[in-house]
Amino acid sequence: MQTIGRHDRPILLAAGHRKDYRIMAGIPVSVCMIAKNEEQYIEQCLRKLLRYNMEIIIVDTGSTDRTKEIAARYTDQLFDFAWCDDFSSARNYAVSKASNNWILILDCDEYVQEIDVAKLRTCMQKYPKNVGVMEIGNVHTVVEGGVPKERLQMDEIPRFFNRNYYEYHFRIHEQITPKKWDNYDEIVLETFHLPITVKHYGYDVPRAEMLKKQERNLKLLLNSLGETQGMDDYVYFQIGQSYYILGDYEKAIEAYDMCLEINRNPEKKFLNICLEAYAECLIKVGNAEDAYRLLDLNRAYLQTTRQRYLFGKAAHLCRDYVTAVGFLTQITDAADFEQLGDDVYDAYTRIFAIFSETGQSDEFERYKEKLAEFGRQHGKQITFPGKGVQES
Repeated sequence: MQTIGRHDRPILLAAGHRKDYRIMAGIPVSVCMIAKNEEQYIEQCLRKLLRYNMEIIIVDTGSTDRTKEIAARYTDQLFDFAWCDDFSSARNYAVSKASNNWILILDCDEYVQEIDVAKLRTCMQKYPKNVGVMEIGNVHTVVEGGVPKERLQMDEIPRFFNRNYYEYHFRIHEQITPKKWDNYDEIVLETFHLPITVKHYGYDVPRAEMLKKQERNLKLLLNSLGETQGMDDYVYFQIGQSYYILGDYEKAIEAYDMCLEINRNPEKKFLNICLEAYAECLIKVGNAEDAYRLLDLNRAYLQTTRQRYLFGKAAHLCRDYVTAVGFLTQITDAADFEQLGDDVYDAYTRIFAIFSETGQSDEFERYKEKLAEFGRQHGKQITFPGKGVQES
């Protein structure tokens, strides 16, 4: 792919500053990153990588801070790229500079927690033409009892591939795609679970910073509509995500609706996220009836604990108590139930309200004890004022 502003000579390594932290045999994998003004994150990111002895490629798209100075302490594969409003072009340029065919994509605000090297080597041999999906924990800082604590929201994102078969497409929210393809609607990636865990700190920022980023994304997304055949459903999905973060739920609903309306391939993985976000926005604007109908029509696709919680909540708001209590009580046993955050207590409040209204006192008491035990396990004092729930 033709790119803009590439330089074939690496930026010189900062003399005397590079340290050798490597402690294990190198993996034939190149870590490819793009960066701009990432001095807050990049050193910790690179430090976490050193022990795995992988080649590190960094492409800078116009930093004015110390990003390049810091990066040069850890790698001599540092290149400049003139920004052209196209993340895929920058990604592909970084990939073109790699010495290895296997590519691991990271962002500067993502810190590797662990790589199971033996399993990774096995995956590379077993799935030579597949794409590795990485589990990423998005960090959000919450204050509990006056103490800041990390709360993780888990995502699974394709980030590992052989460059002989794949490259990036689309200017923003870039996607790994086969090098040979005619219609995006027909692409379904064959994937495998990547034995790598990562924490992402890019969402744990002041709201003003996040809003600025989303406004930039929204501009690029709106300009992307119609650029690629079969791509607009994904673009509308991401437009909805940006409007959601910006707090414009009505416009988010319009975008999610367009995404589902024009989609022709129900196997696309982002559709499940779209369904969840669409329902949540409908509830936020007071339209629980449409949220209930949307989720009821798609019961077969309700895979996550959050989706089941939203369906139970919408059902309760629509006074379908049988469905509501069925879904809400079911998720209290889910392994990731606590990731609902404050909605854990909303779920229990709705369970208690249903059992109280329907006269099921035994079930009411059983779930009170279950919530109390949940609180004890997480160091929280649970009280039950009236028919609600309060934690401290």
